[in-house]
Amino acid sequence: MNCKYRQKIALYADDELGPPEQQEVSGHLATCPECSAALLELLEMKKSVRLAGTRFSAPLELRRTVQEKLRVRKTPAAFWKWGLALACCLLVATLSFMVYSREQRQNTVIAGLVDQHIIALASEHAVDVVSDDRHNVKPWFQGKLPFTFNLPEVANSPFKLDGGKVVYQQQEAGAELQYEIRKHKISVFIFRSQDGSSKLVHDRGSSFTVEHWTEGGLRFYLVTDASSEDVHQLASMLQEANRL
Repeated sequence: MNCKYRQKIALYADDELGPPEQQEVSGHLATCPECSAALLELLEMKKSVRLAGTRFSAPLELRRTVQEKLRVRKTPAAFWKWGLALACCLLVATLSFMVYSREQRQNTVIAGLVDQHIIALASEHAVDVVSDDRHNVKPWFQGKLPFTFNLPEVANSPFKLDGGKVVYQQQEAGAELQYEIRKHKISVFIFRSQDGSSKLVHDRGSSFTVEHWTEGGLRFYLVTDASSEDVHQLASMLQEANRL
C-alpha cells in the first residue's frame, strides 16, 4: 500500500491522533478502500486481544492454597488477633478487586464501542435502517432487541438522525444510532442495564469523547469527536426522552 495515510491508520485505531489529524484521517477513510480495510483489520485484532484478556483469571484454588499455608498453631489470643488482621486484609483486597474488576469491564466496553464508532466512520454503510425520521428508526428495532427505547425529536435542533443498526457488545444485543452535527458523527449505543443509577459519566480521550449513563433501565453510551456542548445537549435530549 502506497497511500501516504497508511502510517497513521494504527494511530487512528488506537485513538492517539490529535483532533485535527483525527478529522483529516476520518475524512480520508471515507474515500480510500485500502485504508478502510487496513483499519478494520486492526480493529478486529484489537477486539481479539481484548477478548482474550477477559478469559483468564486467577484460579479458585489459589485462595484455598493460601488458606492452607496460613493454618498454623497459635495461642487463642494470638490466633484471634492474627485472624482479625487477616480478615481485614481479605476484605480490603476483595473490595479493591471488585472495584478494579468493574472499572476494567467498563473500560473494555468503552474501548469496544470506540472501535465500533471508528468502524462506522470508515464504513460506506454505517447503518442498516437509513432514515432521519425517528418514527421509522424506532419501529425497525422491534423484534430485534429484547427492550425498547425512545428517540428525541431533532427536527428543530442542530442534530440530524442518519439511522441505526443492531450491534453486539460482549454477546449482548443493543442498538447503535448515528447522528450528525456540523459534519461530526455521533454514535449512540443503547443496551439493557441492571443498574438503576442515572449518573452521567464523562470520559475524554485524545480524539473521542464518551459519555455514558443509565436511564429507564437502559445503558446509554455516546461516542463522538464533536464539542462537549453538543455532546451534553444530545445526551440531555436522550435522557429526557427515556425518563420514566
